[in-house]
Amino acid sequence: MAISTRPPRSVSDIKTHSGRVRGDHETHRDYFQVGALELERTRRAQERDAANNRITILNNRIAEIDREKDALLASAAAACASFANNGKVEASKEKSPSGLRIKY
Repeated sequence: MAISTRPPRSVSDIKTHSGRVRGDHETHRDYFQVGALELERTRRAQERDAANNRITILNNRIAEIDREKDALLASAAAACASFANNGKVEASKEKSPSGLRIKY
C-alpha cells in the first residue's frame, strides 16, 4: 500500500460561489431591507404611542394628587381656624396662671 502525500481535505477546501456574486442586480435584498425598516418604524410608532399614553396617565394622576392635597389643606386650615377661635374665647374666660410654677 502506498503512502498518500496529499494533505487531508478540510472545510476550507469546499468550493462554493460565495463571494463571487455581485450585489448590483439583487433587488430582493433591497426590498427585504425596506420591509425590515417598515417593521422597525411600526414598532417605534407603537412605542411612542404607548409612551405618550403613559405620560397622559401620569399627568392626570399628578393633577388628581394636587386636587386631593388642596382639599386636605383647605379642611385642615378650616379646622385650625375654628380651633383658634374656640381657643381664644375659652382662654379669655379661664384664669391664666401667674408666673412659673415648679412642683418638687
